[in-house]
Amino acid sequence: MRKIKFLLTLCFVSLFFVSFASSITFEKDSNVNLQFPCVYNGSFCAAGTSCYLSVIYPNNSVMVENQEATYTGTGLANYTLPDTSVNGDYNVPVYCEFPSGDFQSGNADFTINPSGEPFNSSKTAFYLGLILLLAALLVFMIIAIVYIDSFSWRMGLTTFAYVISNGFLLICWKSAELFLTSIPFIETIFKVLYIASTAGYIPMFLLVIVYYLLHMTDQANIETLMRRGFTEDQARYRSRK
Repeated sequence: MRKIKFLLTLCFVSLFFVSFASSITFEKDSNVNLQFPCVYNGSFCAAGTSCYLSVIYPNNSVMVENQEATYTGTGLANYTLPDTSVNGDYNVPVYCEFPSGDFQSGNADFTINPSGEPFNSSKTAFYLGLILLLAALLVFMIIAIVYIDSFSWRMGLTTFAYVISNGFLLICWKSAELFLTSIPFIETIFKVLYIASTAGYIPMFLLVIVYYLLHMTDQANIETLMRRGFTEDQARYRSRK
């Protein structure tokens, strides 16, 4: 129960660490032409303006440093990103030198995520609602497993609980991948847990089958002993021995 409570808490709390730092979002592993406005004294910068930028990865390592962007006097400078393989929030300091000798600095920060879609509160609410639903089902089934005496029901609920927990980890992983780009280790944790739980399907179901067959054999022995005149408690005791 403690492990389940920890996972629930981690998943729920994680969804509230969504970054609002950047309104520009690009899709991972896509070709991105980064554009940023260039304005001087209330109008577009002159064609002779030179703009430079640096692109810093979410882990603060440098992708490019002090590279010149393309500017032709249209009011928008362009730079093609050489790498879009890392999810997260990117810091992009920019400065432009004008023909007059003046200069101006700013930022063209952006975010990269798997879908290329910006933060959406309705999508977050959907994922959070789905997580809550799966969590509630999981908790209900665990409580039922503890209190139900029927062996068949207990085995069935145990199997179903495993499937639900696997789905729960999948949703947490995908939620972290979509929304927690600034906290990549959360995505890694749920991804590893999901892969581990998926890999455990075969041994888990084999264990259930073996346990079920052993229980059926034990139950048959008890019934045989009871037909021979033993009480149920005596039959269970002798069957365990």
